[in-house]
Amino acid sequence: MHSLFNIASPVNRGRIESYADWLYVKSGLKRNLTTVINFYRNNPMAVQSNHFLVRLLQSITIPQSQNLERYYDNVDAISLNLSMVLKMTSSIYSGRLFDGVFYGQGNDEILLAHSEGFDPFEAHDNWENLCPVTVLRHPLSDLGLNIPNGRISGSETGLAVIAINITMLAVQYRAFRLNEMRLTEGSNDSQKSVMQFIHMYVLPNMLFTHLDHAIFNRIQNLEIGAPLGESSRLHSFFLPDYASRMNDVHDTILGNLQKYSYDFTGILRSIPMVITDTADTLMELPDMALTRQCLWGLVISRLPELTFLFRISKDGPGTMNRSEVNRIMRSMLAYKNSALMQTMLPLDVYMEINDEIKEIVTRAY
Repeated sequence: MHSLFNIASPVNRGRIESYADWLYVKSGLKRNLTTVINFYRNNPMAVQSNHFLVRLLQSITIPQSQNLERYYDNVDAISLNLSMVLKMTSSIYSGRLFDGVFYGQGNDEILLAHSEGFDPFEAHDNWENLCPVTVLRHPLSDLGLNIPNGRISGSETGLAVIAINITMLAVQYRAFRLNEMRLTEGSNDSQKSVMQFIHMYVLPNMLFTHLDHAIFNRIQNLEIGAPLGESSRLHSFFLPDYASRMNDVHDTILGNLQKYSYDFTGILRSIPMVITDTADTLMELPDMALTRQCLWGLVISRLPELTFLFRISKDGPGTMNRSEVNRIMRSMLAYKNSALMQTMLPLDVYMEINDEIKEIVTRAY
């Protein structure tokens, strides 16, 4: 699925092709990301034994001795039912809100289970770099690249939406276990645990999507004049700071977006990312059935981008964006007074989300 609200244009209108300093900032942040990921892969640490992902993997009883294709099919067949037992949101179950599983206590998190297809053989061969747990929304705007291990890492708190491909996670863990068997065969070394696996690979690999959303949060904060976040946890190694140079790039982007008229796609394609190409690509969501049970979480995951689009449009959401606006409004009005959202969210969180929807609706007309 391209995006929840089908924000797309057949014509690449309004894309600003390059920005001074962006290539420097992008390559620098990629180096920082590589440094962080390599550190955690080469310095084994562990999450708590009761971590959500540990419980999720330990709930999968399919024998890992099965051949890969059969293992993939069997896990895929039970994945959504398993997610329902763990109270995750999915296309078959509305789930519940979690408190700080990844971003620390005080951050409300929607854990979205999906079963988007992938090539299990390619995944097995490239297991170290798989990203079965991805970030769809988080509240941080700092560039500290702290892994989301359940500890508060910055000055900002808020709502997060995390997508988990259970089948991919299981295939990755199976490949890890086979690799551990190979490495320890004929030696007295003990194999690393599932807790170490999560801390060495799953959580660091979440930084790929975490970083791009942090970049989007930064430009959104700059546009409304909100303070940028600061990391409260320092790594044990040095990372160059690219925040100031990135702010210069974002000031240029905002100036252009406020000066000229672009359609929504043009706006999104004018905001470059580090891992994905542009914010247009960042809007993509997991391929899953759009049922009532999961739509509340998907809508929430994309409200920041939609609010930004409606606010930054030079002429407002006018003629150039009218077809997109009409589609979005049908969804917004359906969820503005959604009984499901009121049921799923604590009152303070519901009021915050309702304010975001109100702003979008108000700016549309």
